[in-house]
Amino acid sequence: MEKMWLKYTLLLEREIEDLFVAEVLTSPYTLGWIEPQIEVLTTENGYDYAENTDGPLAGYLFEPMQDTEEEHRQRLRTYILRWEGKVSIKEVELVPEENESWKEEFREVQVGEWWIAPTWTDPEALAAAKHVLWIDPGAAFGTGYHGTTQDILLFLQELSLEDKRVLDIGAGSGILSLYCARNGASHPVWAVDINPQSEYQVRVNAESNHLPESAVRIVIGDASEPAVADSLPEQFDLILVNIGGDEDVAMLPVVDAHLAPEGLVILSGIVEWNLHHVLTSYEKAGYQLEKERQSEEWVTCMLRKSR
Repeated sequence: MEKMWLKYTLLLEREIEDLFVAEVLTSPYTLGWIEPQIEVLTTENGYDYAENTDGPLAGYLFEPMQDTEEEHRQRLRTYILRWEGKVSIKEVELVPEENESWKEEFREVQVGEWWIAPTWTDPEALAAAKHVLWIDPGAAFGTGYHGTTQDILLFLQELSLEDKRVLDIGAGSGILSLYCARNGASHPVWAVDINPQSEYQVRVNAESNHLPESAVRIVIGDASEPAVADSLPEQFDLILVNIGGDEDVAMLPVVDAHLAPEGLVILSGIVEWNLHHVLTSYEKAGYQLEKERQSEEWVTCMLRKSR
């Protein structure tokens, strides 16, 4: 029988955070983490997250389920009385003991003729798969589920990548870089990401796809920073930018400096209400829209650089 836990979301005043942590660590409860409350915002660039810097913090406690849920709730209500109203219960959830249950969230997904799958996928689920790209997301962004990633992969499947020099900006877990490396692109494919975890995860995924370490060159940093941009080769035939509409525009000088004449750039992470801004910026710089795909509100564009 699966072991169940209660997950408590508490709100606590900021000034008691240290005292709360010290107290909980010696209590019967397991402390998960404490963080500012996050608000999801709709912006011109798509979606963003903002910390609520004025309100209380959110704290997460866990407790194994042994009695009825109401008995657990009552004990918690009694426990937090010691903070004299500065801690309150926001939510109580019943959750399975984790172990490796988180892996169930990451399942195989078909994109065109390719399947994106974590390495723990049941082989029977992929028995009819023509091509499989093995991707474990780890702590880096990129599972293959998002429409932006899928639409870029669909574009890539329409292209001949043979001996193409490829730069992947916003590489995350390496899905796009590794796809290119496996499909004839010149080695190394250059992969840039600001998340330090990307380097480890791309290497893990390269090994899972039986690619040599030399297949992908990973650069950690912001590609718009001179130190990073200057470390890249002079020219690429194909540049992938999947980070956000405004960020795609911010990368235009980098793209323009490194994309060969008549080369292709695929831009994604663009929301439909910011598409005009992105396209106008690139068209003014001499790029011509060749193809466009849309998944829900997310738009992916393939443009060619004029000679």
